[in-house]
Amino acid sequence: MDDTLVRNYRARHRVHEMIADHRAETLSVEDARAMAARIQRKGPQAVQALFDRLFDEDDPNGHRMAIMLLTEMDDPAVLEQTRTFLKRPHLPERVRVALLAIEALRADWESGDPPATDGLPELTLDSLLQFSEDFWETMEMEEISTMWRENFADESPEDRLLMLEMLMKTAHPKLLGVANLEIAIGNLKIIQFLAQKLGQFDDPLAMRILQRLLLHPHLVIRTVADLSLEQIRERAVRGSTPKLPPLPEARFYRAHMATDAASGHYSLIYSVKSPDGQIKFLVVLLDRWDRGIIDCWGCVHYSTEEFNQLLAAMTRDFADLQQRRIPKRTALTLLNKAMDLNIRRNHALPLELAVWYHLFDHEEFKDDPSIPVFGVECRMCRKAVRTGPRLAPPWVVGDLVVCHRCSTRPLRCPVCGGATTLPKCLVTHEDTSGPLDLRCPHCFETIPIGRVRRSLNEK
Repeated sequence: MDDTLVRNYRARHRVHEMIADHRAETLSVEDARAMAARIQRKGPQAVQALFDRLFDEDDPNGHRMAIMLLTEMDDPAVLEQTRTFLKRPHLPERVRVALLAIEALRADWESGDPPATDGLPELTLDSLLQFSEDFWETMEMEEISTMWRENFADESPEDRLLMLEMLMKTAHPKLLGVANLEIAIGNLKIIQFLAQKLGQFDDPLAMRILQRLLLHPHLVIRTVADLSLEQIRERAVRGSTPKLPPLPEARFYRAHMATDAASGHYSLIYSVKSPDGQIKFLVVLLDRWDRGIIDCWGCVHYSTEEFNQLLAAMTRDFADLQQRRIPKRTALTLLNKAMDLNIRRNHALPLELAVWYHLFDHEEFKDDPSIPVFGVECRMCRKAVRTGPRLAPPWVVGDLVVCHRCSTRPLRCPVCGGATTLPKCLVTHEDTSGPLDLRCPHCFETIPIGRVRRSLNEK
């Protein structure tokens, strides 16, 4: 046998043994760099053995070890070989994502800087490697976005940007939820990167996201978003075939609402159904008085039967509230009025909303006049009613809303001089078309609302 072949075989076999003797999750950065240097000294065949491990689906540890070691090698040939592999037309998705990770981390060597792996979250590579062909088939966009929020939202913007640069090279439509989420988080560098990258997507949701970015306060982001929109329009004019099929179009299914008039809270369920019959739904808690959208959550992969069972369970849980099925127009009015109130009162929208916003953001509607005003003033002091976990709720009777401060201040009846407060007054509504009447609990005489307001303001 030729001596060269023997040496090559031994070099590759030794690398396989070295990898098998270590676990990726326990290997320190220093040990990884030392091992990478030893493998480099064994020659090109030893380095090639690491690339071999990327294609071995039966050895996840070897797969991760190969990524770590190839990233640590100060050798331009590694980056060149990585890009050569990426040109293969039928590359397995798991291998392609691993190579993209190596390319992004290794590219820093070209400028003479070591790859920025020290500050990279330990979860990064493992999570990126979940983005395989099976992953795209089984996971919904909302699940991917939720996974991103739970695993990465607390990482530094630099780390998240690095991961986004790897993932967005796929231009897979299911990543648009992650884009929505990151735009809601609000880091300008990440938003600018996404504004540029979304021009490579061919899904209608990408266009809607870019159109919202045209309203961004920063000129650079608006300019980049406009250029990306032009790219998408040019492809449409040329009739270019999308690289990946767009997300299936889901249509509005049903909406339900539970109302607690006294607290000013609404619990809204908004659901859509995809062509395969699967239901996705969003549950939103709304505060009419001050905070708009307080909280939200959602679910996917529900059958019609499971969705009906959920509604029945929620009906039992909220039996004391007024509940009913509502039209889409009413649901959209509630959602949009609530979001507008968040903005006007400077209350941040829940980050979770960015995961589900696409379920209704493309729907056109006209305001439902039956929905009352969101964001009210106290009828006594004329100041905005404020609510929150540490604030007492307002005093509410019919259309009369009085902040807690005014409702607890002492009053004197102008007729008998008796001491009282607004909640202790008797309330009547003899003329349903007119205002409420307040009556003294001592002498039962009417206390005009204007008189009460003047009395409170004088104090």
